[in-house]
Amino acid sequence: MKKITQCFKAEFKFKRIPMTVLIALAGMPPQAAAEETEGKQQDKALSATGDVQVVQQMLPEIRVNAAKESSYKADTSTTGLKFEAPLRDIPQSINVVKEELIRSQNAFNLGDALRNVSGLTIAAGEGGRTGDSITLRGFAAHSDTYQDGAKENGQYFRDTFFMERVEVLKGSSSVLFGRGATGGIINTVTKKPVSQGDPFASADFTYGAFDFKRATADVGMAPTENISFRLNALYQDADSYRNFNFTNRWGIAPSVRFDFTPDTNLVLHLLHQHEDSVFDYGVPIYQGRPADVSIKRFYGFGEDRLQKIDATIATATLTHHFSSDFTVRNTFRYGNYDRRYRTHLFGAVTEAGADSTAARTQALRDSPQENFFNQTDFSFNKPILGFNNTLYFGTEIGWEDFTFRSKNSTGVGSISIFNPVLTSTVGTGRANDFSGTLATNRSITLQTVAGYVLNQFEITPQLKLLGGTRYDVLEAKQMDRLTNTELSNKVNEFSPRAGIVWQPASWQSHYFSYGKSFNPSAETFNLSAATTGIDPEQNQNFEMGTKLDFFNNRLSLTGAIFRLEKTNARTTNPNDPLLNVLAGEQRTDGIEFGLAGELLPNWNLSAVYAYLDAEIIKSNTMAVGTISGISQSLQGKKPINVPDHSGTVWTSYRITPQWEIAGGVFFASSRYADNVNEVTLPGYARVDASVSYIHKHFTLQGNVFNLFDEKYYQSGQARSALPGVPLTGQISVRLRF
Repeated sequence: MKKITQCFKAEFKFKRIPMTVLIALAGMPPQAAAEETEGKQQDKALSATGDVQVVQQMLPEIRVNAAKESSYKADTSTTGLKFEAPLRDIPQSINVVKEELIRSQNAFNLGDALRNVSGLTIAAGEGGRTGDSITLRGFAAHSDTYQDGAKENGQYFRDTFFMERVEVLKGSSSVLFGRGATGGIINTVTKKPVSQGDPFASADFTYGAFDFKRATADVGMAPTENISFRLNALYQDADSYRNFNFTNRWGIAPSVRFDFTPDTNLVLHLLHQHEDSVFDYGVPIYQGRPADVSIKRFYGFGEDRLQKIDATIATATLTHHFSSDFTVRNTFRYGNYDRRYRTHLFGAVTEAGADSTAARTQALRDSPQENFFNQTDFSFNKPILGFNNTLYFGTEIGWEDFTFRSKNSTGVGSISIFNPVLTSTVGTGRANDFSGTLATNRSITLQTVAGYVLNQFEITPQLKLLGGTRYDVLEAKQMDRLTNTELSNKVNEFSPRAGIVWQPASWQSHYFSYGKSFNPSAETFNLSAATTGIDPEQNQNFEMGTKLDFFNNRLSLTGAIFRLEKTNARTTNPNDPLLNVLAGEQRTDGIEFGLAGELLPNWNLSAVYAYLDAEIIKSNTMAVGTISGISQSLQGKKPINVPDHSGTVWTSYRITPQWEIAGGVFFASSRYADNVNEVTLPGYARVDASVSYIHKHFTLQGNVFNLFDEKYYQSGQARSALPGVPLTGQISVRLRF
């Protein structure tokens, strides 16, 4: 294990990605590909005919046709075209994390589930954010989270108790999702009522190290032919391997479906999640790396024990099929997020050997958010001159209101890095409430009006074209209540997308795609005098990939090579440092691989790998290094929290009908935690394992995390790093009724 760890701590330098890798994949013959089996006929039904009517059911309904329910392999996605479609027909890389994989790993948070996605990293707390902070293909994706295809961008830690699966669409995707979507988007697919079948109920109970306690329930029924219900519920209470840390969380997600006619249905879904916890930045940075101290050590104040988050998302989805060829769906969503937390921030380090100290500030943050979105999507299948053709078009109207208030303490003393003495309060200067002088007090409103059109045209059963564009009008208004200053920004942007898919055989699908996206100044709910008057940043993604099916469609192998570039990034104006200009450039060249499905009967595998060569190509912006104290340009630096190499391998094997074993490794090479590349987080390889006893009415499962007790850091920034979980275990029992 030590050798494996050392391997990933090494520095790798791949400056060119060989195109021959994907070409070689395209020529690989599948084992048993020539056999005319039932599995192959299902595969043909999904893709070779090109008949989109077999997947006419629009998002958010999901039906997996070919892969076994227990398999990690997915055949369809609801994200790539805003309707359920075969993955092999979409000219873009998509990772699907199914519930079976989430359950096998006991991945209770979205961040844990996303470890199974290539080229994606999760960070904690960057920029004062709370919640899931995601980097995808080297670009921030903080605002690119969706639920059932509609924007759901609140800042909170999403639990997986209500999720059927998670889909990640890679590359620039503004044609369907609007602003942002530079490296891709993350779409959580919720559990919904089942209109047919017997009532069902299940309950899960988990107990683990550090007094971890968790219970979930999933109940569904259809009291009449036209009405069906489903209820998911959660309660979790746990301490932590970090001293003075805890998490108390509960949630509820009821949904109801009304089938008014065979062609018209309405689905109402509500999610509410509450959390009390500690916002923890971890351990201080010392000499360019995380301080060599116990991962348990806490450097905050006793009254840091405050982080309260409430997220409420209500959704109404009305679907009507005018005919088998024409469908419309309208989705209305309301989101309300209330967050307040008090924590400590690390400052400069004074190096003095064993007596080294780190400066601290206590910070109080409050950031309520409210959203309204309405999406209308159409799917129209109409052959043209005998060729299959499907037209997708729709509109989106959105309103978002975000407020941010902050207050920092004064006169807080430094703390010893290697021999800390904790205090309960910070004295007279503590940030206890929002009375007195605030550091920040601003609110911003974003209004979006957009329309899109996308056409899928089948030239032959083997050759398909995809093309379209979206037009967004985004207007932002911000009020700074400290200075009584109002700023505004309005943008009008087209976002095109084009792709070609070639399927020479039922088991092969090769594609090339191009897409554009944009990042307006107000995307992260913050305007400034430097950014209010400039146009959005522009991004483009070039991607070539292949999707292959083996063993009668039981196993999929995917690969992609891509270039993702931001061609006019915001950077400091060399003639006026108080203003920004669009003169920067950032680029990620990468290659990804994925393997999912059954290697043999009862042997499942999910494996992903990504190599990312990310770099800031041009920049006028200067930043002071936290280690050197020297002002230096960002040009030539690597983006924060982007390892060159990362991936996950997870496999499970059903030894007997009752016993299953599973295990895998999560790995990443070293990456930088600051924008001038003076702070490094070391690479790591973490091994997990599980064993399950499966009965008709219950399942008993044991999970071990970090089997070899590897010391690693899951995220970090210029002044601090958050240690990952040590060797721990959990026992779960699942009851089925």
